[in-house]
Amino acid sequence: MGKVLLYASIAVTLATTALGFINKGKLSSAKEELASSQQAAQQKAAGVEQAQKELKTANASLETATAEKAQALSQAETLKTDLEKNKTQVADLTTQITAKTTEVTELDAKLKEAEAKLANATPGTATTTTGPSAEDQARMQEQETLITKLQSDLESSRAQLEDLRKKDALRMSQQMRKGLEGRILAVNQAWNFVVLNLGDRNGVVGNAEMLVKRGNQLVGKVRITSVEPSTSIADIVANSVPRGTSIQPGDNVIYQASAE
Repeated sequence: MGKVLLYASIAVTLATTALGFINKGKLSSAKEELASSQQAAQQKAAGVEQAQKELKTANASLETATAEKAQALSQAETLKTDLEKNKTQVADLTTQITAKTTEVTELDAKLKEAEAKLANATPGTATTTTGPSAEDQARMQEQETLITKLQSDLESSRAQLEDLRKKDALRMSQQMRKGLEGRILAVNQAWNFVVLNLGDRNGVVGNAEMLVKRGNQLVGKVRITSVEPSTSIADIVANSVPRGTSIQPGDNVIYQASAE
């Protein structure tokens, strides 16, 4: 009986020892897995933090871009209004030139008519020795005054006409540098116009036509309608944009003389 108990005690001891080794191995493995999980969690946390920073930077960039676009569109609306004023001024200039040309012609005809009347208003006859009558003198004075006024008006009108012609010639003679390149800042699809980062300082002039490119692809054409010091407004040329394509902010524009 004693031997049985001894053997049982030895068996229990061996089982306990074996179980301890097994548990120790499991504990060590569990610790390693825990350490690995903690490391992975730290890496994920670091990744999340980096992603949050990048997202914050991206949001800031997006807000800035949105604000710049809104400002550009606002400026575009203002420039569009100015464009209408410029168009009106050009129309007025043309009307004034036509009116002044007609006025000069009419004044020239009146002047010749007045000079003819003055030539026919000779006082008395060859046999008269008493000099011109008061009526003839009054008529002569009236015609001389009229001629003087007409001559003054004629010279003034001619000077104004010449000034208007010079202004119109200056406007028509303006030319853009071939190969001038720029970029589209904003697009207003509703009003069918764009805002360019080129302006008067770059040599941009009204009514010039520019090509719109995205890489090597031709996207369409725009025509300058209003010019400011550093920006300009251009209408999208009808039917120049292929179906399924649209002009976008960031597209490049280039001026070529043959494009006009």
